[in-house]
Amino acid sequence: MRLHVLLSFCTAASVAFAQPPNDQCSAVTPFDLSIGSTVVRTGTRTAATTTNDGVPTSVLMTTPNVASVWEAFTTTECSNVTVLYCNTPLPATTMWNFLTTTCPADVPIYFSYADFGLQCPNGQFGIQWFNLPPGTYYLPVYCTTSGGAYSMEFSAVACIPGPANDDCAGAIDLPVNTSCEASAGSVENGTLSFPATACNGATGVANDDVWFSFVATGAQHTITLNTTSADLDAVIQLFPGDCSNTTPIACADATFDGGTEVMQASDLEVGATYRFRVFHYYTALAYEPEFTICVTGDVGTGMSAPVDLSGRVFPTATEDIVTVQGFRPGSQVRLIDRLGRTLETRSVTGAATVIDLAARPSGVYVVEILGPDGSGSRISVVRL
Repeated sequence: MRLHVLLSFCTAASVAFAQPPNDQCSAVTPFDLSIGSTVVRTGTRTAATTTNDGVPTSVLMTTPNVASVWEAFTTTECSNVTVLYCNTPLPATTMWNFLTTTCPADVPIYFSYADFGLQCPNGQFGIQWFNLPPGTYYLPVYCTTSGGAYSMEFSAVACIPGPANDDCAGAIDLPVNTSCEASAGSVENGTLSFPATACNGATGVANDDVWFSFVATGAQHTITLNTTSADLDAVIQLFPGDCSNTTPIACADATFDGGTEVMQASDLEVGATYRFRVFHYYTALAYEPEFTICVTGDVGTGMSAPVDLSGRVFPTATEDIVTVQGFRPGSQVRLIDRLGRTLETRSVTGAATVIDLAARPSGVYVVEILGPDGSGSRISVVRL
C-alpha cells in the first residue's frame, strides 16, 4: 500500500520561552503573493506549541513531540508557488510538505516537488506547489529541539496552461489496431479533472490527469501503457459514454514507478466511444512524465448490428479504390481516419458506392456504414 511520506519530524522546545507571535495558525496575517513577486519571511521556531495547529486527527496534532509555527499567503490567480529555506541556518532540518486552507488545519494540500539541495545549493529544503487556485494558504513550519531562526523565500509564477487533452472534452482519439502502434503521451502540466477512485486496492491522486478516447471495434480491447523512465507511476481509468461519467468501468494500476500498465476492457459496445485518463499515482509530480500508449483489439468487422448480411467492403488493402457493395439504399457511408475524424460521407443510392483513397496518406482507415434503421458496421481498410 502506498502512503504519503511526511518529509519532517521534530520535537517540541523544552526550554521556557515566550511563544512566537505566529505560533497559532489563526494568529497569522496572510501576505499578498502576486505573480512575479518574491517575499522573504523570517521568524523563530523556539517555544512553538501545537495549540490549535490542526483538527484532532491531523498529523500536526497526532505526531508525538512536534510543534509548529505558521506562515500564510494569498494569491489572486492560478499560481505555481515555490518556498525556499536556503537562508535558514544549517544544518538542514526536515520540514512539513503540505499547505492547508483552514485553521485549525484539516485537509492537506501536498507538494508538487520537494527536495534538499536541488533548489537550494547549500543543501537546504525547497518545495513547490503547482496549479494552486486563487485563495489563502497556510504553511506550517516545523520546529526542532533547539528551536532557532528560520528564513523562507516565497515566490509565485503564473500557472502553465495544461496540454490539449488536459480535460475529458479534449481527449485525444486513438486508433484501435490488431497490434500495438504506440502514440506518445505525457502528464506534464495536467490538472485534476475529478478525484480518483480505488484501483487494485489503492487510490492515487489524479492531479495531473490527461485524456484519450477510442471507438470500440469489438467487445474486448486492451490498453497498453509503457513509461519512458523509472519515474512515472501510471494509472489508467476507463469511462463509458460522455464526459459526465466519473465512475470507471475498468482500470489498471498493477506496477510501480517505471512499470508497464496493461488494462483489459471487456463487454464493450461496438461503435461506442470510450474515454480513459492517465495520471501519475502520487501527489508529487513526475520529473519525467512521458509515456507511450496504444489500444489493441479486433478491428476487422466489428458490428453492433449488420446493415445487410449480403453487404461487403473490398478490398481491405489498396492503393486507391474501396468498393462498398450490397447495402440498402439510404445507408450512409463514412470514411474515418485514425484520429476519429470523418473525412468523407456518401449516401448509398445504387448497388455499389466507391471511395477513392489514392490521394489519402498511407495508413489505417475505417469505413462505417450506417443503415436507415440506425444499425451499423465498421470495417478497417489499409491505404498501402
